[in-house]
Amino acid sequence: MNKLEESRKLIDEIDTKIISLYEERMKIVEEVIKYKIENNISILDSSRESKMLKNNLNKIKNDKYKKYYSDILSGYLKASKAMQEDIKNNVNK
Repeated sequence: MNKLEESRKLIDEIDTKIISLYEERMKIVEEVIKYKIENNISILDSSRESKMLKNNLNKIKNDKYKKYYSDILSGYLKASKAMQEDIKNNVNK
């Protein structure tokens, strides 16, 4: 196996771990939207999102990766809000 194949195999293994964590995250998002629905709280919380980005960027040790992280977090937040909207809309039917 050459270096490229080895690197791709490692990326695939990391992606599998990320998928598992993503599923865990989304299960918690389901709990969040249940609470928001019960307490009539808006799905969007811009201050929370800004705080998350800032706090998470501070956790990244290698500065050259920081500028790419906001895209990743934005994707997670977009998926989270979309799922919350779906759940909220299905509750109101």
